[in-house]
Amino acid sequence: MNTARISRAALAVVGAVGVTASIAACGGQVASADVGTCLNSSDFEGEITEIPEVDCSEEHDAQVFFKFDMDDGDFPGNDAIQTAAGEQCVPAFEDFVGTGYQESSLDINFIGPSEDTWDQADDREVICYLYTMDGSTSTESFEGSGL
Repeated sequence: MNTARISRAALAVVGAVGVTASIAACGGQVASADVGTCLNSSDFEGEITEIPEVDCSEEHDAQVFFKFDMDDGDFPGNDAIQTAAGEQCVPAFEDFVGTGYQESSLDINFIGPSEDTWDQADDREVICYLYTMDGSTSTESFEGSGL
C-alpha cells in the first residue's frame, strides 16, 4: 500500500499529489483500520506492515475518517488511485469533521494499494485519514469537531 497527501492547491486540477511509502503485505494480508480509529502520522514512515491504533483519549494527531475500495481489474497506477482518493476522501471529510476541507485546520492523507499489494494480496482498499497540519496532538476524536 502507498500513503499520499491530498493537496489543497491541487484539488482543482487533479485531486491529489503523492508522497509514497511502502506498506508490505504480510502473510497475504495488508494493514487496515476502521473508520474512527485514531493514529499517529509519525507511524507512517518507511515500510509499514500494520497501522498502529491509538485510543482517541490518548495523544494522537490523525484519525481514519473514510474508506473505499478501488474497482477490480489490473492495477490502475498510483496516479489513478490518487485521483480516486481526491474524489472520494475530500467530500467525506466534511461529513466526518463537520466543516469543509478548505476551511479546516486539518489535512488529508490516504493509504492505498501498491502494485505489489494489489497483485499479491488482492488489496483494493483506500483508507482516508486526516491529520493536524501544525503537528499538534489531541486527546479527543476529530469526528464532529469542526476543526
